[in-house]
Amino acid sequence: MGYKTVERMVEEIRTELSQGVELEDIKDRSGEFVDSWLPVYNNRIVEEWVAMPNDYTDRGSAELGTGQEISIINLMTLDLYLYYSDLFAEAVQEVEEELELVSVEAIKEGAN
Repeated sequence: MGYKTVERMVEEIRTELSQGVELEDIKDRSGEFVDSWLPVYNNRIVEEWVAMPNDYTDRGSAELGTGQEISIINLMTLDLYLYYSDLFAEAVQEVEEELELVSVEAIKEGAN
């Protein structure tokens, strides 16, 4: 689940960049991107929560607070939010590394 999700997030970031959005703007709106990846329906929330690494289990409410009615689905969603936040940060880092490589290659070509 994680690797494929990161790859899809990288593609989404690339699309945003190709439309002229700056990487810093994408980082600033990371919460919106993460929200868009969260499942909405209970059965999908449960499926994705079960599939995520155990490191995220029961962390959401501890780190984010509940801020809403407490139910098992809400707690699972908070855990998934942290998980997807980390995946999005990984995707951003991957894109940053790609952009650095492109910059270095452009500098090398310019020197020749």
